[in-house]
Amino acid sequence: MRDINLIVKRERNKTALLSLSLLFSLVSLLALPTSALPASVDGPPQNSEGARGGIVLVLSGGGTRGFAHIGVLKVLEEENIPIAGIVGTSIGSVIGGLYASGHDADEILQMVVDTDIMGLLADAGTRLRTDAGNHRPSGETLSPMRIDFNKKMKVVGPLGLLPASSLVNFLTKYTGHIQTTDFDSLSVPFACVATDLSTGEAVVMRKGNLASSIRASASIPGVLEPWPLNGRLLVDGGIAANLPVEIAKGIFPGYPVVAVNLSRLSTPKPADSFNSIIDVMMQTIDIMTLENIKRNEAQADLLIYPDVASYSMLDSKGYDDIYERGYEAARDMAGDLAAVSGRSPASMADAAPKDGRRVVRRVKVEGLSARAAADIEKRYGGWIGKQYDVNEVNVAIERLSRREEVATVDVNALPLGEQSGNDVEVVFSVEKRPPYELAFNGYTTNLHTHRWLEVALNARDLASMGDAAGVVGRYGENEWSVNARYFTPLIDGAQWGFALGMRRDKMSPLGMGEYALERYSARAVYYKERDDSRLGIGIVGQHANARNGDDGYDYGPYFYYNSDTLDNLLMPSSGYSFSSQVWWNARGVWVSRTSLTSYVPFTDNRHFVLDFGLETGDKDNMALRALLGDQEELYSLSRRPFAGDQSAWAKVGVGKNFSHSWWGAVRGEIFAGYGMIMDNWSMKDDAWEAGVALSIPGQFLNGRILMLYDNHGEFTVGYTLGVPNWQNSHVP
Repeated sequence: MRDINLIVKRERNKTALLSLSLLFSLVSLLALPTSALPASVDGPPQNSEGARGGIVLVLSGGGTRGFAHIGVLKVLEEENIPIAGIVGTSIGSVIGGLYASGHDADEILQMVVDTDIMGLLADAGTRLRTDAGNHRPSGETLSPMRIDFNKKMKVVGPLGLLPASSLVNFLTKYTGHIQTTDFDSLSVPFACVATDLSTGEAVVMRKGNLASSIRASASIPGVLEPWPLNGRLLVDGGIAANLPVEIAKGIFPGYPVVAVNLSRLSTPKPADSFNSIIDVMMQTIDIMTLENIKRNEAQADLLIYPDVASYSMLDSKGYDDIYERGYEAARDMAGDLAAVSGRSPASMADAAPKDGRRVVRRVKVEGLSARAAADIEKRYGGWIGKQYDVNEVNVAIERLSRREEVATVDVNALPLGEQSGNDVEVVFSVEKRPPYELAFNGYTTNLHTHRWLEVALNARDLASMGDAAGVVGRYGENEWSVNARYFTPLIDGAQWGFALGMRRDKMSPLGMGEYALERYSARAVYYKERDDSRLGIGIVGQHANARNGDDGYDYGPYFYYNSDTLDNLLMPSSGYSFSSQVWWNARGVWVSRTSLTSYVPFTDNRHFVLDFGLETGDKDNMALRALLGDQEELYSLSRRPFAGDQSAWAKVGVGKNFSHSWWGAVRGEIFAGYGMIMDNWSMKDDAWEAGVALSIPGQFLNGRILMLYDNHGEFTVGYTLGVPNWQNSHVP
């Protein structure tokens, strides 16, 4: 057995939101025809002159069971059986597209081992452009509930539980070396199949951006958001053609077709193989499309059935065994594969032709306003007269995707006509995010009184295309706040941010009585982003009223810096996050908060956690004093934090993932923390704690159960639920 140390457990429980969404999606899909004729994005399927001698390989859909396809490819390599072309659906398009782009079976297998597959689906690695308090661009939240509206305030989404934009980034990373938009010119000619959500017909993609085409083919309905491409809204190709043998015959006439089918309905699945509503939904779709699958099976020259029925559609473990089952199924048919390959047309045994030098003559942007399009066309006008470079295009896609109004970006290099030779027009097709968004969030715990519910209304494209604004209201047991913010378009990594806020907090520092503090603040900050870093420089002012005569106006320059390389936003296991905010005010006080969190893996599912932090302020001013514990720096101080001129803390821990799936993870932690409060840099008091925690970080449920022991000899059992977005910082 090939030992792959990727051990995560299958999900057992799903939230009511997930169940309702998937059931609704299933009901919607019942209306789609199951025997629709294919319609190609680039016209009817045509014979590929780039086909080589050998077999045409058809790879079916099947979720993570599709890693069996890698085992089949490995056998073909060992038996030296040439592949004339690959046609894939869903996970078959992912594996087939990676192989057609030049990666061999071992390399693809290593990608599976090295990649957090479930994190890709959950977008848990997506970066947020965060700033102090609640001052972040609109819509960049971790809200588990959101409703999208169009300009007429009609509900238009979300159309899936997960956007899975991280999946596109993964595919771009491993296909970005391809200098072609013609899939016939890949090292192995390739086509992938999706389903048009409007008509139910199969859409065959053979040109365009390889990463986005594969993403469209793998859009599991109800789970991943549909993918817009060339004016169509595309979902998983398995709905219309889960085993696209007919399509392969049309593209490669005369070639023997070997089909790998992961959904063999003639062999009943074990009852214990249905472990989630996703399994039930996908099995139901297989049953609905049974006649289509049977018709395609009958036309295949050879069928391979890896024994993967016992695995879930989105299983999070057993990838080594799934691979082995694909390998063994193909190994048992090695003689048949050689015999079928021998029937390949000899007249088309030449290697696939490669694209010649393609020169960019025009750059065009579709989907944005004329002004925004003209700005982008001007920015990339330097490409004109130069050779088309996919690497530069991928960088442009990544930058455009950061714009607040942009949901997806696809790029095509279109020929300008027969008389223009290899001259092309580069076309950016942009799908915009809905103009309005209503999001709900909250946080609760029994460790302290900072608990709240939050509602945010976000809007885009107000004063100019790409800008963003939002109003966030929060109400809690001992606090309330209202914040309004506006961000200019993010252009070349730069933008301005403006914010107004008012909030009221009740505090009870150790050794002091309870007091209420009201703050009114304003800021104007210029931000600049580069790679994983964000820098901000501006001016901030506030009026604080402590209702004890300690009030007044403060203003002064502000500095912000953040660098984040965490591999996963909610479930990190490697990388670091550094953040620093510094505000100098008219009282001559340096008010700051700096923190560093680092995750260091030492096995596949274990990691060290290191956390350090420092605050500076003025203990004599209620609005400016540094607090230790008010943001759970030490859980045992959360109810009665320390107060002083400076505070510092350090925490260390060891974490282990017990299970991991697309919806989240189950993680165990052992940790210890130490902190001190200082007056004029001299230690005034300190505290320590140690404990264990069981956490469930994820897209829909982010909770933690803790058991703590502190330096006062107290034992505490606590819980938290939600992702805290702290607004009680002494930095406005």
